[in-house]
Amino acid sequence: MDKGIEYILEVARCGGITKAAENLFITPSALSKFVQAREAELQVKLFHRVGKRFVLTQAGEYYVQKIGEIERIQRELDTQMSSFSSMSRGVIRIGVQATFTEVMFRFILPELKEAFPGIRILMHERTVGELVQMVKGRQLDVLLAVIDKQEHGFCYETVHQCELVMAAVGTHPVVQKAVPKPGFRYPWIDLSYCCDQPNVMLMPGSPYRTYADNLYGYYQLKPDIAYELGSSRSGLACVAYTHALMITLDHMIFNNLFHEEIVPLSVGEKPLSRNLVTAHLEESMLTEESNVFHRICKKHIR
Repeated sequence: MDKGIEYILEVARCGGITKAAENLFITPSALSKFVQAREAELQVKLFHRVGKRFVLTQAGEYYVQKIGEIERIQRELDTQMSSFSSMSRGVIRIGVQATFTEVMFRFILPELKEAFPGIRILMHERTVGELVQMVKGRQLDVLLAVIDKQEHGFCYETVHQCELVMAAVGTHPVVQKAVPKPGFRYPWIDLSYCCDQPNVMLMPGSPYRTYADNLYGYYQLKPDIAYELGSSRSGLACVAYTHALMITLDHMIFNNLFHEEIVPLSVGEKPLSRNLVTAHLEESMLTEESNVFHRICKKHIR
């Protein structure tokens, strides 16, 4: 997309230079000079300067409306060209969150290849954020991941609603202390029993680390963090081998190599859930293939 369109739209969206420049990875002074240059080029003011705020003028509102349409058309054109390219090469590009790679290799990819025998399937394993960006950038056709926030322009199909749980081996002492509780899927455990046990945490800044920190923090508890790892898959291996505890999602456990050894325990004041989805761009020409991929995922992912 033309940088000029992108810059003006971002200033309009943010209502100011500082945040827009941060989002665009340029300096505020450079962005301010660009806006001034574009206004000089058009010979019309696009923004009223109200303190640090940039408020669209009437001309600015019309200009932003039209360049927004150009942005949409450009995005649609890029998507369609990417889809034509994939189709002409006979390729489907799939992005997968690491936890689900085993079930992909064992069940989903073989059935997908059977459904589309003439199409080459490429699979990429990435973090959720990276997968979303790759779909946006037309580097992937469809993804499978647990999504917190739905993006504009995406089509989402739910595979499962996952519950946030405490993962423990079946012989762990806390499992014996878990009790049935109305509204929860699994035996419920008081986190005060868990905080003094060795805990596995993902690295700071990851979504699941944030969930765990917030959950323990709500009860003003400080867990004994014995291990910090980079992925849920590694974390569950740690649970199985070291008998540590880990806050994760139930379907992460069910689709893991150690699913027979690890049990989920419900936690918190109320069930906390996240959606495991397949997702593709709304304008994708591989909608049929994406829908078949979703049905296969729903069939094989526990």
